[in-house]
Amino acid sequence: MEKVSVTAWITASQAGALSLLDKRRRVEEKETVQQLVASGLRRDEARVQVARMRPEHWPALEVVVGEAVRRRLAEEDLAGPWAPLTAAELDRLMLSGRWPGASEGITLVQRNYRFPSDLALQLRTASWRVSERPLARLYELGLVGSGLRLTQEQKARRDDLARLLYPPARIIREALAAYGPRSNG
Repeated sequence: MEKVSVTAWITASQAGALSLLDKRRRVEEKETVQQLVASGLRRDEARVQVARMRPEHWPALEVVVGEAVRRRLAEEDLAGPWAPLTAAELDRLMLSGRWPGASEGITLVQRNYRFPSDLALQLRTASWRVSERPLARLYELGLVGSGLRLTQEQKARRDDLARLLYPPARIIREALAAYGPRSNG
């Protein structure tokens, strides 16, 4: 199955919860290897057995994040059905840089995950289709672009419209908030 790299801007607490989950997973794997060796298996046999157990018992973080995203995309507001993305839309989505957005005063951490290509396309399609109207309005009003000098009223309008956007990073943050690991658990 082909995988596609997706950049996620997640909160520091979400990054911490994922990091904690990863640490716990490594400890549990190590303890399981030790238990298997203690039960009579050779170390290499124990490691092979743990490697076979890994996908079910200790999935990779990209699997955990991907499953949360799938669940979020199944919710009514993002489920579609959506028209497929055109070649021009796909090209535009490949451009680097962040979507315009209102500053909510939240520190975000960049993480990159490799999602199955169908999930990455579903994420990008839902993101684009939900955001089409407010994004078009932002461009129509000339409220996005480099070097703009906006009035306070224009900035407020831009921020109001930007709050309606659903870039992939926002969907991933919402998915982790609803379905991801918790740092206090």
